[in-house]
Amino acid sequence: MSFFQILASLTPVISVLVFLVFMRLSAAKAMPLSMLMTALAAYFIWHMDGLILGASVVEGLLAALTPLSIIFGAVFLLNTLKHSGAMDIIRSGFTQISSDARVQVIIICWLFGSFIEGSAGFGTPAAIGAPLLVLLGVPPIAAAVVALIADSTSVSFGAIGLPILFGMEQGLSGVDGNMAAEQISLHGGSFADYGQYIAMHIISIDLVTGSLMPLLLSCLLTGFFGANRSFKEGLSIWKFALFSGFAFTVPAWGINYLAGPEFPSVIGALIGMALVIPVAKKSWLLPQTSWHDFAIDTENSSPKVMTSPSVSQSPSAQIEPPAPEAQPVALQSQSNTQSISQLAAWSPYIVMALLLVLSRTLMPLKSWLSSFTISWQGILGTELGTSFAILYAPGAFFVLVCLMSFVLFSMKAKAIKVAVTDSLTAMLPTLIALGASVPMVKIFLNSGANHASLQSMPIALADLLAQTMGSVWAWFSPIVGIFGAFLSGSATFSNMMFASLQYSVAERIGMSPTLALALQGIGSNAGNMMCVMNVVAAATVVGMAGKEADIIRKTMPVALAYALIAGTVAAIWGGY
Repeated sequence: MSFFQILASLTPVISVLVFLVFMRLSAAKAMPLSMLMTALAAYFIWHMDGLILGASVVEGLLAALTPLSIIFGAVFLLNTLKHSGAMDIIRSGFTQISSDARVQVIIICWLFGSFIEGSAGFGTPAAIGAPLLVLLGVPPIAAAVVALIADSTSVSFGAIGLPILFGMEQGLSGVDGNMAAEQISLHGGSFADYGQYIAMHIISIDLVTGSLMPLLLSCLLTGFFGANRSFKEGLSIWKFALFSGFAFTVPAWGINYLAGPEFPSVIGALIGMALVIPVAKKSWLLPQTSWHDFAIDTENSSPKVMTSPSVSQSPSAQIEPPAPEAQPVALQSQSNTQSISQLAAWSPYIVMALLLVLSRTLMPLKSWLSSFTISWQGILGTELGTSFAILYAPGAFFVLVCLMSFVLFSMKAKAIKVAVTDSLTAMLPTLIALGASVPMVKIFLNSGANHASLQSMPIALADLLAQTMGSVWAWFSPIVGIFGAFLSGSATFSNMMFASLQYSVAERIGMSPTLALALQGIGSNAGNMMCVMNVVAAATVVGMAGKEADIIRKTMPVALAYALIAGTVAAIWGGY
């Protein structure tokens, strides 16, 4: 490739980096500009066929309907719980479990956060967990840091499996079909089956890396923000922390094995909370002394053992606002919360989990739901096509559960109207950003249809990387995932952008493509804890706007260590 062709193939990455990170534009502005730059580079430098380019944009817009429906449904349910008062009940339940801040962080950020990640994704757990910790007396910047770090392992299965089932599938699909077609045929014949196989690799690696996260959270809490700056105080609850880690990862492994990547975070976290909360209430596996000893000034000081280069701050005004349900003060609902029990408050999520499991495991129901599909094959006379399963997509279940909640919580018309309005308003930036991101990736993937006899952009980049970094790809692979999530603020987008690159490099160096995709997924998980948009959202809801660089300096080394440990496990596993 010539210099300009290399530059053209990197345009999606460079443009997102420039517009989103350096120029600090919102995703709603940065992603349309990035799509435009990618289209221009593909047409004028890569000499991409104009008809295929146009069809790729249409294909991307239609493909975006699936994640948009899920995101809207998840936000709608969260707003319904907020304005019904049910979220107040859920939060109040956590205050009665333990007075130990280490335990509170593990239960709220690791377990409850994983549940919210599995249900909604897209940075919501940190925006909910951080202000709740503040209410419990955790310093704001400490709350933001641990909430962001905890939102990692569960991200692979976030938003009902979107990072794998949508991100990776779209990332591997081009004008010539899915590049993993051979692997798909070997693992059941559909991408959902292959996605489950990829997810098994991810969660198997996370049985090591992910299970250590609660212990790490405890150590960071006491070492960074404790009065004594003592990591030992965090290590002292190692029994409880390791139990909490495996209480999520082991059920998540089993759920993925049985039902696929849509359920591990949701059901794994529910099982984890059912196991861990009684143990915490009984003070089992815990030292006799409870810990809640924070330093008076925690905002501008930290141990010198874990530092990283300064990261540019991003003004919160330029990033989409955090989820409206996440506020550092008690929620003021439109309904009387005294009549709502803990079981009733949790019931919408329980029903949602049951609906998802039944719709994916009962074949007659699955076939009936899948029959309601919007499809466009042969877009603009090309070979491209896509479809949208209206009722099978989890977004439909979210809406159904919301309607049930209106009745269950006896919500007034005013509260329902506010929940709907807040959800629609919150969706506008996402609609624009995702509506541009998916077409941009489709252009990137379909660029093999060109008049210059060039391979597609990701394949060309894969050749280049295989020649220069093939020997260390097991360690570099998750770094690519981190980079994608850091730029875009989304594990789904990171997987969509780099899945084809990971697959192609692995094929060229003799590495298992499935293992490379798993490392991509784990890297995008790690990047979730330091991406600009998530950090800004978490900082804003705890009143720490302007301290984003301080937060990233603490989460970045953790993200890199998480990815490199996963790479080492994968290298041993694959014999590299």
